Amino acid sequence: MKKKNEKINKEAGLSEFEKLLIEEAPQACQECGGPVKFQKVNLEEFEGGKLFVIDDVPAFVCEECGETWIPKQFLDEFEKMIETVKKKKQEAKKKKN
Repeated sequence: MKKKNEKINKEAGLSEFEKLLIEEAPQACQECGGPVKFQKVNLEEFEGGKLFVIDDVPAFVCEECGETWIPKQFLDEFEKMIETVKKKKQEAKKKKN
């Protein structure tokens, strides 16, 4: 597996962080068992009348069914971003009143 990852790293010109993610890559899709590949995707969440988007998030996508696995650290940061925006909006409302 290490030789395969080294080849991917050289060909894709990935950052050190992305290389670490590849080392943690799932071996197969948890939904269908198909092979997964590393690629960048967009995270989108519509919440409270607002659309939150982060582009080019490293992820692993099943080549057969399209199931996407996004590492927990990215999901956690995305949730923090949404919560920060909500808090700032609440603070702005309090200042108006």
